[in-house]
Amino acid sequence: MHYEFLINGLLQIVSSVVKLFAQTDRAMRMSLLENLPNFIDHLSVKLVSQSIFVHVCTGLLDSQPTMREATIKSMVLFAPKLGAKEMDDLMRHFAKTQLDEEPGIRTNTTICLGRISEHMNDATKKRVLVPAFSRALKDPFPPGRIAGIAAFHATKDVYAPEDVACRILPVLSPLLVDPEL
Repeated sequence: MHYEFLINGLLQIVSSVVKLFAQTDRAMRMSLLENLPNFIDHLSVKLVSQSIFVHVCTGLLDSQPTMREATIKSMVLFAPKLGAKEMDDLMRHFAKTQLDEEPGIRTNTTICLGRISEHMNDATKKRVLVPAFSRALKDPFPPGRIAGIAAFHATKDVYAPEDVACRILPVLSPLLVDPEL
């Protein structure tokens, strides 16, 4: 009887969380993202993929930079619960946030890509990582370039020797003489 009460309570809470993510109130959405570590483990893969992810991604398009940045950071927690289709959608969003006018958003996108790469399938890794990190190495914001170097290092086991020699080293080598690094 006690377990049934707990399960019903948890189901009601999870249902409420889904409804709250659908809200357009920025303060509510920001609070959800900030408190995500407290409840992400209680959200199923199916629930995240089918209900929550679409609403969370709207934060990547928000006009307020703090909302976009919080949404990017939250993807580290959401990534283990995303399917291949949702991960592809996220990569399309990240391609845009990597060009954001805010340097911190570009930098955090690169950091997040490096951290969630383990949850990508091999085809997505091959298609996304080298171009994304190479773009970061050309960022005018020095921490953005440092994030690109760190992301390449964090994902070094992903690349074939041919990719390292022909695609990665040519974009890394100019940073050897970068006066700001």
